[in-house]
Amino acid sequence: MTETPQLDEIAIRTAPEVFHARQWGMSWNQEIINELKEVAIASPRRRSRLCLHPSPDEHHQEMLIVLQKSAIEMPQRRKNGFDSKIALEGRATMRFFDERGELLSRCVIDAGTNPYLHTRSLKFHCLEIVSEWFVFLEICKGPFLPETTQFWRPE
Repeated sequence: MTETPQLDEIAIRTAPEVFHARQWGMSWNQEIINELKEVAIASPRRRSRLCLHPSPDEHHQEMLIVLQKSAIEMPQRRKNGFDSKIALEGRATMRFFDERGELLSRCVIDAGTNPYLHTRSLKFHCLEIVSEWFVFLEICKGPFLPETTQFWRPE
């Protein structure tokens, strides 16, 4: 498993790619992002995250998420509200789909020119990573339960 000394100080690893903050109110820096990138590189899914909330049961959730360009995100939608994304590094395209999987629209989210995206829609959506890395802060309503996220499955 990848060494993560900075992350280990502030968080607990709860899955191979996931860390949860030991408490609310912690801060992070570029060293934390670099360690998350190392975890993502070692992961078959090419992603990692630091949950800034200590528990999946929290009603307010914030996550620092790192995706390498080859990371694949399945189309999904949230049944319990919204998510907001704030790009910190890199560029991605958010794609929106209907119930049949037909592309409805797309929106660029970029740390330099268009850093904020809010989705409060029942449309399925997913990120396509354009740059080598896409690092962003995601804020959403919790708690995280498997039944609150629906993944698009072809009929």
